[in-house]
Amino acid sequence: MLDDKGMDILSKILENQTETNSQLKELTSQVQKIEMKVENDLGYKIKALYDAREVQNEKNETIINTLERIETKHVRKVK
Repeated sequence: MLDDKGMDILSKILENQTETNSQLKELTSQVQKIEMKVENDLGYKIKALYDAREVQNEKNETIINTLERIETKHVRKVK
């Protein structure tokens, strides 16, 4: 059997363990919130990059088409 001192120590250990478990649960919750925020933020940024790439591809296509028309006109004039 444990004496009073041993029981006090055991009680303090259990109290500390309960507090640690509570803090761990809170920390886990905070980490999950941060993960969700990061995932949402990254999703938004990736979509923005994709949209910007699509706009740039359209501009590139317009420039290429314009250059091809100019080239065709220039070749006709040279002949």
